[in-house]
Order: sequence, then C-alpha cells, then structure tokens
Amino acid sequence: MEGEVITKGFGLIAFGTFFVWRGVDGWKQRRSGRLGLNESATFNDGKVDDLPANRWERGMTYIQPVLMLAFGPIMIGLGLILLTE
Repeated sequence: MEGEVITKGFGLIAFGTFFVWRGVDGWKQRRSGRLGLNESATFNDGKVDDLPANRWERGMTYIQPVLMLAFGPIMIGLGLILLTE
C-alpha cells in the first residue's frame, strides 16, 4: 500500500510540474498565430500557411493555459500531501 501512495504522489508532482510548464509556455505563446503541435502533425510538410482561427480556437488559447496554471499547483500540492503522510 505504501508503494502505491508514493507512486501516486510522484505522479501527481510530475504531472503538476508538466501542467505548470505547459501553462506558462502556452500563456507566453498565446498571441502568436502559428500552428499548434497537433495541427502541424497532421500536415506532412511544414510549409502550410496558418489556418484562420475561429472563435473557439481563440478562446481556447486563453482558457487552456489558465486551466493548466490553476490545476498544476493543485496537483503538486496533492502530491506533496500524499508524500508527507
């Protein structure tokens, strides 16, 4: 039982750190009109012009980093709580 708790604690800390890192990166890059990693992977050559952003995509460029920056520290905190018990 103790090994499972330690694994979950380290997993939460790792994912929380990843969320904070991607949230900060997403917040810095939110105004650049370049393609995302998922969208660029669908195209074979990298010479495709940027797609026009619709309202949903423009909204998600602001919401996604905020959610990652909100849930990342929560996950880190929960991981630390699990490890200190």
